[in-house]
Parts: sequence; structure tokens; C-alpha cells
Amino acid sequence: MNFKKGFKIKPKEVTGIGEVLFTDGTNDVVPNQLACEAYGYTYNAVTGTCVAFEYSTQGQNFFNNVSNNKLGSNNTTEKATKNTLINGTNNKTKGNNNNCLVNGRKHEIENGLNNTNILAGSFAKALNQGEVVIGGGGFGTTLGLAQTSFVQQSGQTENDTETLLTTQNLNSTHIQKVANAVIGFEANVIGIDISDQSTFDYAYIQITGAVKFNNSLTSTYHQTRTNIVAPGISGLSVTAEMKDAEAISFAVAVTGLEEKTIQWTADIKLWQNKTLKTF
Repeated sequence: MNFKKGFKIKPKEVTGIGEVLFTDGTNDVVPNQLACEAYGYTYNAVTGTCVAFEYSTQGQNFFNNVSNNKLGSNNTTEKATKNTLINGTNNKTKGNNNNCLVNGRKHEIENGLNNTNILAGSFAKALNQGEVVIGGGGFGTTLGLAQTSFVQQSGQTENDTETLLTTQNLNSTHIQKVANAVIGFEANVIGIDISDQSTFDYAYIQITGAVKFNNSLTSTYHQTRTNIVAPGISGLSVTAEMKDAEAISFAVAVTGLEEKTIQWTADIKLWQNKTLKTF
């Protein structure tokens, strides 16, 4: 910018809080009201500064959370939540969450979960990586009492050793148990023999059942297994079941075949009924 006629100073830059800094061409200088207004800015007599715009702490908070978008009221993104969209009221991400979506009322995504979505309803609580959840209202009181969710697991076997599939292919990551709850499940499990590329034989097993977790997370399973593609037709005679992974988690466990490299996926639907009573 050129010097205006009659002035030996001119604007140099506008800071992030709206203050206009001036220069005489060599050094920074503080403008008076006359010089400030001559260049089209506003002089703040209280602070003795020349300003281009009024600074807003609300605007600063927006920039601090520039990768998040909160639409509605009383929505909270705790520390280190990034690239997350929340639409609705009274929803919360507990922190260290990336690439998440929350839609509805009084939902919560647990700390450390990424790529997780709560799509609809109210009072849902997401506990698993990459989980998609629909809230069932929580009987109007508590998170996670009634909800439906979807979780993807995968893995690979190279022999007939039983192997736990992992959630989102993350090492040692499984489905979290829920105390004092009954969870119904349906798992559609597909294994493809990728070692024999002439046939690509496969198996498709559907597991349906329910598990009860008491207050100490001890589990009781009831389940049935159906071979959607019968053994011998596809060439693979393999098994799958739902079982405990660790003391706090469960997963689909598959058993493959010796000298066969089998790539596995499991699409798992969960129906959760949690009680405030103690089993």
C-alpha cells in the first residue's frame, strides 16, 4: 500500500485479533486516530488501537475447532476431537476422536474411537472402533440402555488354529462387553481361500444368538451356526462362533484349514438391552 498524501506512515498488516499495525517504511509505529481513519479503519479510543474488525472469542473458539462442525445446541467435543460433525442437541465426543458423525439427541462417543457414527435416535453410546449405532431412547434416562449397532471384523488364517477376528483390522481390538446387559447378535462371516487363485473357494456362515453379561462381565452364550453355503459345495469346510476375546471383549472366532490362506470378514449386527439392575 502507498503512503496517503500528507502521511508518513501506512498500514503494514492486520493481526489475527483485528489490530492494524502501521509502519513508516522502516519501523513499526502506533497510528493516531487521524491516520487510522484516513486509511479506512476504526480507531478504538479505549485501547488506543487501530482496528480492522472487532475480535470475538467465539470466533477464536471456532478456529480452534476448525475441523469440527457442531450444529444445534449443547454439543461438546472434548480434547483432540478432529474432523467430526455433530448435529442435534446434548451430544458429546469424549476426546481423541477422529472422523466421527453424531446425529440426534443425548448421544456419546467414547474416548479414543475413530471413524465411528451414531446415526439416529437418542441416548446411544458408541464403544467400538468404526461402529455405526442407532439409539433406542434409553428409556428416557441413561445412555446405552437400548440401541442397535453394526461392527465390522476381519482377519486371516493360514492353518486350522482358531483365530479371533479383529474390529476394523486393528490388532487386539474386539467388541466391548457391556455389564448387566443382554446383547443379541447376527454375524455374517465370509472366508475366501486366497491361496488357490484358480478356484477362490469360499465359505459363508451365519451365526445368530445372544449373550448375557453380568456385572463382572462374565458371559453366557446361546448361539446357532448356519452354513449358508454348505461345506463341500464351495470347497471349504470351516467353522465360526461368537466367544470371549478378553475379559472385557468378545469377537467372532474362526477356524480355517491347514495349508490354506483364508481371508475373513464378519459383518456383525448387535441388539443391546442393558439394565440398571445388577445381574
